[in-house]
Amino acid sequence: MLSRHAERYPTRSVGIKMKSLITKLKASGATVLPFLESWEEFFEVDEDGKSIDLEELTREGKYAGVRQAYNSGVKLRDRYDHLVDCVDKRENKTFSIFSCSCSRVLHTAENFALGFFKEDELIANVRHVIIPDIAPQRGADTLTPVKACIRYRQDPERGRSRGHVLSEQFKSVYLSRVADRMRLQFDYDFSVSDLWYMQELCGFEILATGNEESPWCGIFTQREWEEFAYARDLLHYYRSGPGTPYSAVMGFLYLNATREVLELGPEKAGKLFFSLFGCKLLISFDSAHDGDIVPLVGTLGLFPEIEPLPPTHVPDNRNWKLSSVVPMGGRVIFERVSCASNIGARRIGVRILVNDGVVPVPGCQSETSDGGICPLDVFVKLVDQKGEEVGQFDEVCGLNEGLGRHPSFLRQDWEQGPGRVHL
Repeated sequence: MLSRHAERYPTRSVGIKMKSLITKLKASGATVLPFLESWEEFFEVDEDGKSIDLEELTREGKYAGVRQAYNSGVKLRDRYDHLVDCVDKRENKTFSIFSCSCSRVLHTAENFALGFFKEDELIANVRHVIIPDIAPQRGADTLTPVKACIRYRQDPERGRSRGHVLSEQFKSVYLSRVADRMRLQFDYDFSVSDLWYMQELCGFEILATGNEESPWCGIFTQREWEEFAYARDLLHYYRSGPGTPYSAVMGFLYLNATREVLELGPEKAGKLFFSLFGCKLLISFDSAHDGDIVPLVGTLGLFPEIEPLPPTHVPDNRNWKLSSVVPMGGRVIFERVSCASNIGARRIGVRILVNDGVVPVPGCQSETSDGGICPLDVFVKLVDQKGEEVGQFDEVCGLNEGLGRHPSFLRQDWEQGPGRVHL
């Protein structure tokens, strides 16, 4: 399983811009947005931009990120409890979870582990392996390929920045119209940037406080909220999804490692592996960012679009929606399924779950691919074919020779015992 971190406060850059906007609006007088007179800010940030809230998991209310991560562990323990039951606790096995080094991500991983092992003593045997977010010397041996792929980050036309450019283009289309409406309603000239962060405040306030609503939400119409969602869809589609040619090779790192462990099977890889890779231990769980999960979804060809998403309008009936692909706490799970067969031998297949919903494997055309289960041999061929199409990570991304071409840390024999292990 690969999971995004749970619910969080705004990032530092966004939070500082929100703070600046709120200060400006309050200085403009109570007639602009009357609710601001009594409205309470839901995060703290000082004049130097320092904050105990920004970037971190939300801590209070029913949408608290720490709770969501814990509850995810509880939910998946219920689903896979029969696999945990096979463990002989007297063997004193050590279980591994893996995360990048970002604070909200590593805390998501640890809260997940607390939920998963809440009823037994196995929680004392959890080893948390922390891989640096940015470590050029590791090359492809990373949980954050979007930070390791040099050309992707530097290419102004097809790389990371393209998502921002096209998302901003669409924002100017719909938010200029919103600004005209708001000028008549509030007698104030809101900029496109003002309106965007006002929309952002709506969702983040609900996540941080646990309230059912936020006064920022009622300012905008249903259509304007649909356009806001599409602007975020565009950002991720072109930043790290199918809209950038670098997406496939970045996502293939995880996909290929998954194929390897699924081929090994439970006898060699472990009966339960919460990771896209597995390892020689029993359980592993990978936690990362949305931008590192989106490439995997794109490489698999999930949520495909017939035509690239346009930056001029919201298309009808699109498949690519960020809320479906990788919401906060979103996850992709690969299951190795063994099914009874009327010919005697058991059939082995692969089933993919995105945010706990079964998603058919694209290209898996087989009379036995029922219930979203793709025969293992067919899945392996599809992945191998994809590898030939996308090329080698180090070559496509412009890495120096000698750096790893694939993640290796998940397959190591760890000597360290339980607790945090920093690579």
